[in-house]
Amino acid sequence: MAQSFPVLCGSIAGSIGGNGVLMHNAAYKALGLNYCYVSFQPDNLEDTIKGVRAMGIRGLGVTMPFKQEVIKYLDELDESAKAIGAVNTIVNNNGILKGYNTDWTGAIRCLEETGDIHGKKTVVIGAGGAARAIIYGLKKYTDDIVVYNIEEDIGKEVCKHFGVRYAGVPADFNRSVNYDILINATSVGFKTDASVLSAEQMRENKIVLDVVFMPFETTFVKIARSLGCTAIPGYRMLIHQACYQFELYTGMKAPFDVMEKAMLDKVKESKS
Repeated sequence: MAQSFPVLCGSIAGSIGGNGVLMHNAAYKALGLNYCYVSFQPDNLEDTIKGVRAMGIRGLGVTMPFKQEVIKYLDELDESAKAIGAVNTIVNNNGILKGYNTDWTGAIRCLEETGDIHGKKTVVIGAGGAARAIIYGLKKYTDDIVVYNIEEDIGKEVCKHFGVRYAGVPADFNRSVNYDILINATSVGFKTDASVLSAEQMRENKIVLDVVFMPFETTFVKIARSLGCTAIPGYRMLIHQACYQFELYTGMKAPFDVMEKAMLDKVKESKS
């Protein structure tokens, strides 16, 4: 198969981003690996995937708007990508391109840091790509999952697909709902101070995960902390899913602390 030196990995997105570049390259350096990670903004997806084969690119992260479209250009899908219906990671094994979804792993690893999540009553706000990945992962631990989504038809369709319950729109959610874990799987709050739920809707002392990673401390996370909840910011999910990508590309355990520091240092630098 085609090869590169150093081993080339990267990501494709609608607009070039720097988080993956920082995290992966910091991890490669820490472990002394001859790998390099770059970010691409392609203008032709089919040609880009052909290039992965032709140049021997080892792995490729995939972000919006390519997560579903890229599937038709791949040779294989792992079980998670098939069930979720989206690919965020491509691994090139001797010219055979296999699609994975590491988003669900990122979410589950975050939640597992809080303790055992088996059998936990879980509420997911949203029914888009992130929600599908999270629900897929949660189903390995609990069947007690309810979904709230602003678009009823989409919410019911996702719930039917995964065998969970649709409970209404986010405005229907209130403190009378009994849950252990609450997850915002929408984009509400991304680069804004908006929150998908208000403090009046949320209960105290629960586990709360926000998939939104910018700003690093969203209004949703701030509200959760004010209520005494164990609040998990979205950037931790981002790092955990990147760690799994790293493991798929290299076959080695990812240095989480190194990747986290690379991201947090960037934030500190931007604020200084």
